[in-house]
Amino acid sequence: MLSRPAMLLGGLLLAVAAVTVAQRRGQEAGGRRRAHRVQHGQCSYTFVLPEPEPCPPEPEAFGGSNSLQRDSPAAALNLGDWPAQRVRQLEKVLENNTEQLQKVLNQTSRMEIQLLETSLSTNKLEKQLLLQGHELHRLQGRNSALETRVQALETQQQAELASLRGEKERLRRLLGRQSGALAGLERSLRAASSNSSLLQRQQRELLESVQRLVRVVAQEPASVRAAEQVFQDCAEIQRFGANVSGIYTIHVANMTEPRKVFCDMEANGGGWTLIQRRENGSVNFQRNWRDYKQGFGDLAGEHWLGNEVVHQLTSRAAYSLRVELQDWEGNEAYAQYEHFQLGSEGQLYRLSLSGYSGSAGRQSSLVLQGTNFSTRDADNDNCLCKCAQMLSGGWWFDACGLSNLNGIYYPARHHARKLNGIRWHYFQGPSYSLRATRMMVRPVGI
Repeated sequence: MLSRPAMLLGGLLLAVAAVTVAQRRGQEAGGRRRAHRVQHGQCSYTFVLPEPEPCPPEPEAFGGSNSLQRDSPAAALNLGDWPAQRVRQLEKVLENNTEQLQKVLNQTSRMEIQLLETSLSTNKLEKQLLLQGHELHRLQGRNSALETRVQALETQQQAELASLRGEKERLRRLLGRQSGALAGLERSLRAASSNSSLLQRQQRELLESVQRLVRVVAQEPASVRAAEQVFQDCAEIQRFGANVSGIYTIHVANMTEPRKVFCDMEANGGGWTLIQRRENGSVNFQRNWRDYKQGFGDLAGEHWLGNEVVHQLTSRAAYSLRVELQDWEGNEAYAQYEHFQLGSEGQLYRLSLSGYSGSAGRQSSLVLQGTNFSTRDADNDNCLCKCAQMLSGGWWFDACGLSNLNGIYYPARHHARKLNGIRWHYFQGPSYSLRATRMMVRPVGI
């Protein structure tokens, strides 16, 4: 199917062909020619047409009626005007054809302009496509560079990861060696603690030997009187002149037999009589009422002096109490009470305290008044749960309380979250089991 421009162009060619045929017929007739010129823009078109010849008379013209018409003037006039009328008709047809040709030429010009604009648009699109092709090629090159960079980064990360894994493995081996070394140090520490206890016993024996030698060998009367002196507590021994911490013998009022005690001659002015010590877990503190009454353990190491001895000491004079604490990180603290007294066995060794001071907490972890002593076989606390059985040891529990220095001894790395351990609430919290503790008394005013 032809497009509209092609159809118009075909019509124009047909019109030109018709004019050409008419021209050729005019030339064959040898008649006169008439030229017509059409101007379109810079182009001009010339059409040459033959002069029309008069038509031959029809047969009827020679009849009678026609003779009458030929003889009349009007008929003669009409016959003479026929070629001019035919020319005017042809001119009018030619003008119409010329106008149509002009319209076709105008449409052709507009189509040429549209084709030119379409060609320009096509060239513009081709340029844009070419630019986009260049941009795509550039982006592909950049993408290739990025892929190369990503691959390099992945390779670097894999290398770093391998290095980190190697470092982790090295640290793990180092940690294993250090754990072994720590275990060895713990064994050495336990052995050293045992050796220390042995040395303390040897020191005690040596001191007793020296005292015997002094009583036997010394010639001065004062020395003889000193050897025969009876001491009530460590403070009296210190006032007599002893300044070395160790085990001494005292005579407590209302007790028939003398008692050996450990005297601390250095802490806070000295003269302290120890009533409790925990340091390595070598002595079992899960004892009954009778053991806590009489006392147990090693005076040179872990021990409990005995509730009855402490009662007799604090009943004859006003005494103060000092509690020393140490945690597993090496921190030390103390709690000191200006007045301390322990009731009799009939009073269930009731605790009475006042005048708290020290660094072991903003307040006392011992109930100051009216707390009875409890053991696993003598429940004297203020709780239905039997604190001595649940929390272990013998102590002034009240309603299971804020402290228990006679609880189970837990070693390093096993001391956290232990409610039945060696506790002092306002020092390291309610479930931290301490490393070492000491409790000691001396008369007020020293």
